[in-house]
Amino acid sequence: MATSPHLRRRVRMAAALLAAGTLLTTTAACSSDSDETGGNPAVPCASGDLSGERTVKGTYLGDVKVPAAPKRIISGWLVATQLIDLGVVPVGMLDDYKANATPDELKQVEGVPDIGSATAGVNTEKVLSLNPDLVVTYIRKDMEKTLALKEVNEVAAPTVALEIQEPTQVWDNYQNVADAIGCGDFAKKRLAGVNDKLTAIANDQKDALGKLGTAAYIGAGQEPGTFAAATNKSLVYKRLEMAGVKYFDGVPAEPKRFNEVMSLEQLNKLSSANVIFFDADTEGKPAKGVQELLDNPAFKALPAVQKGNVYPYRTAYSYTTAAVERQAVDIAAAVKAAKPAQ
Repeated sequence: MATSPHLRRRVRMAAALLAAGTLLTTTAACSSDSDETGGNPAVPCASGDLSGERTVKGTYLGDVKVPAAPKRIISGWLVATQLIDLGVVPVGMLDDYKANATPDELKQVEGVPDIGSATAGVNTEKVLSLNPDLVVTYIRKDMEKTLALKEVNEVAAPTVALEIQEPTQVWDNYQNVADAIGCGDFAKKRLAGVNDKLTAIANDQKDALGKLGTAAYIGAGQEPGTFAAATNKSLVYKRLEMAGVKYFDGVPAEPKRFNEVMSLEQLNKLSSANVIFFDADTEGKPAKGVQELLDNPAFKALPAVQKGNVYPYRTAYSYTTAAVERQAVDIAAAVKAAKPAQ
């Protein structure tokens, strides 16, 4: 009788674990997986038929058969905060989530082991020891070896790898992550809900928006003496536009990337903006490197700053519905409080 890919993978995993001396702990984990009776506590947002397997199509590795009700999910590159946002606590995580997770999100996964990093690579032995039944990750072609993608898929667990080129595509794939773990319907409602919060600003504050003028978004540059302004390829731009806010003209109309890096000598390009949003943490405090930018004399001389039209825009680089909700609050508050353009 033919064996399933899942069973063959388990056999290979057992052999690898036996060689590593970790078979005993993972065998115990296997025995607890069969206690599931209805629903899926490991993935509370899951719905529909949770029996057997289903196929996730069009991934980086092609069509992948995954458990309909995964119980032990490992999050790879850039996906952890989205799983947390969906109410899922992975059994192992690539440590990149720590840079973008909020304090509350970090608390929810306190004690969850790291499986490596995006720079040093994935620790495949650690992945095997956690006995996963599903791995979800984002992927760029140049990171395939670093993330040990094919090896993990071959010997550890079916791996749903979603290819991206720009960070903004992480948000574009939120629905695909949810679909991979059985939470497609839940995610559709959540995404529609946050979009409604943005469009409600455009509808409810139409008069204020008509007088607002244009707005810009800035963050710290990665190199000393630079800053970054969002372009029309950014999520900031799309969300401001959805909220009815017009974006300023100080960045290229056909940009190469989601942000435009400029020298501090180019701060005057922000002069056409009547409102300036800055990169902020969950509490609304300037993100790393931003306070120095806000204290720059050339920045303080800008028209928007002189009018007091400078506002926090929280967690711009967190690709979760919770982040969008925070940003909707920030946009609405700024539109209501800002002095009109002359």
